[in-house]
Amino acid sequence: MKLLTIGDSVSQGFMSLAAARTDLSYSTLLARAMGLELGEEYTYPEGEYHYPAWGAGGLPLNIEAMLRRLNERYGSDLSLFEVPGVLRTIHGVAGETKAYYETGPGSATIPAPGEIEFFHNVAVQGFDVADSWLVTPNLCRQEIELAHDGGGEGLIGPSAAFYRTALKVLNPSLQEEYDDFTQLGWLQRHVDSAEGVENILLWLGANNALGTVISLDIKQTPNDGVNMPEEMDHVTRDKVRGWNLWHPADFEREYEKLLHKVDEIMQGNKAKDWKVFVGTVPVVTIVPLAKGVGPEAEIDIERPVIAPDGTCEEVPDRSVYYKYYVWFPLDEDVVRDGGSTPYLTIHDAIHIDESVRQYNRTLARLISELNRSYRDNGEPQRYYVVDLADAMQRMAWKRNQANPTYKFPDYFKFIYPKVNTKYYYVNARGKLAQGGLFSLDGVHPSAIAHGLIAHEFIKVMTDAGVEFAEGLNWPEIFANDLLYSQPVTLMQWLYEHEELAERILGVIQLFRRR
Repeated sequence: MKLLTIGDSVSQGFMSLAAARTDLSYSTLLARAMGLELGEEYTYPEGEYHYPAWGAGGLPLNIEAMLRRLNERYGSDLSLFEVPGVLRTIHGVAGETKAYYETGPGSATIPAPGEIEFFHNVAVQGFDVADSWLVTPNLCRQEIELAHDGGGEGLIGPSAAFYRTALKVLNPSLQEEYDDFTQLGWLQRHVDSAEGVENILLWLGANNALGTVISLDIKQTPNDGVNMPEEMDHVTRDKVRGWNLWHPADFEREYEKLLHKVDEIMQGNKAKDWKVFVGTVPVVTIVPLAKGVGPEAEIDIERPVIAPDGTCEEVPDRSVYYKYYVWFPLDEDVVRDGGSTPYLTIHDAIHIDESVRQYNRTLARLISELNRSYRDNGEPQRYYVVDLADAMQRMAWKRNQANPTYKFPDYFKFIYPKVNTKYYYVNARGKLAQGGLFSLDGVHPSAIAHGLIAHEFIKVMTDAGVEFAEGLNWPEIFANDLLYSQPVTLMQWLYEHEELAERILGVIQLFRRR
């Protein structure tokens, strides 16, 4: 097996609030560049790299599909008299998705087409570090049976969307023999097979902090020596405790446990020249869902920059922060008015970022120690860091005072419109005016940004000796990103009408519900 992907929503190709486009994710781009024959579940058993296909726009709800349906019915210039029809359309799309995944072809009782037994991409949206060994198909079935309606405030999506997604990924054939298979369980299965696994993409950790910017609230693990997150079961961690930010000491123990489990599995690998490519944790406050408002301040920080071997260098940097952080269509008034709308302060944002930076220092140290142990035994380097946190920090528009320092591939020099990390906006002429690197949920990368993530992996993987049959096809990547090539012209109306914007925000909040 040439490539296996273990990760969360980004590795899954989650875009615009839906597990919808695994075919456009960075891992699929890497498989294609390696010359592997690709196959969605519908083409099994042909293909060397299989990934799920998601019907009805994906789970839990596809914002892009909603807005395109509105564009088809009402055009780009809606009137206030059409708002009731707009809301009915939104609810209609949600209802279609709910029916597809609860009682239709995508339900938890119907195996994936083609009798496929496993995917080469076992990434699942919402997974934190420990979910890689805690979440099983059995657990997913139990939670699906216990679940009620998946929506809130009248907007009903599929119930237990997190568990429905995980079940489909971890046991697509619904065979009893795979009911206890976790992500690491599949790694063990493939390592034990006759061929073994050559290259592993391992990118987890963002969901140990991401909930802070989705809920605009901090619920930190206690680091009290008693409540040890890595020793708890998934349900206790997720539903009873409800943490959304791991104290760096708690994260360290959890991530160390992950690497220990992975390395223990890899000792029996039949593929002798195996390598693990580990992504760093992005600083989550740069996502455009969390909109900085109010006076800005330039803060001097020490930012870890990590080399592929795990060597960590502290780089002095100056970052722009804002007095408050609110959801993207809102402004500072919601804070001044003293209502119930949540927000983060500048101190909250800095605390979240410093926690994530410490996660990456820990990751670097653990990888460096692993590599040293192999080197001391006369073996080659096995673990390689892909510093995506550094790349994304350098791409960030506002954080870098509208002057990103990231070196984009040459293809980006003369593209028009230009892309950046601001929230997606299309002007009255139907032209992309800003954004392009994040999808419509304001959290997950667009198809173009997945190309950039693949670009970062390729640089490290090439230096590690992985062979690529071809480079990234940038014209195709841009063409496949429909937010760029076929802009959603309704965006101007969304920005100007609070009621619709708030309804879309309500949809985004579904992401933090299991």
